[in-house]
Amino acid sequence: MKRYQPGGTSKAICPHCGKLVSTTFAYRDVPFDDGTGVVKGILAAVCDECAAVVSIPAQSTPAIRRAREAADIPLEVSIPAPETR
Repeated sequence: MKRYQPGGTSKAICPHCGKLVSTTFAYRDVPFDDGTGVVKGILAAVCDECAAVVSIPAQSTPAIRRAREAADIPLEVSIPAPETR
């Protein structure tokens, strides 16, 4: 597995720009696609033209897994039934 460092560069297709762009690796907070949470401070490839996160290297996968597990903790609440007379 190739290890990427902050400040490293690559190329990727940016979904926002719609073309092949140069990217720079940087730490970013990335939301989950389903909107249930955010992964904070992971290394990601960022488009040099529009600053959107374009890709995430495999070395960030463990941090994503931990954040997903924390977001999936069920919340159980007991709500008393209203009293009827």
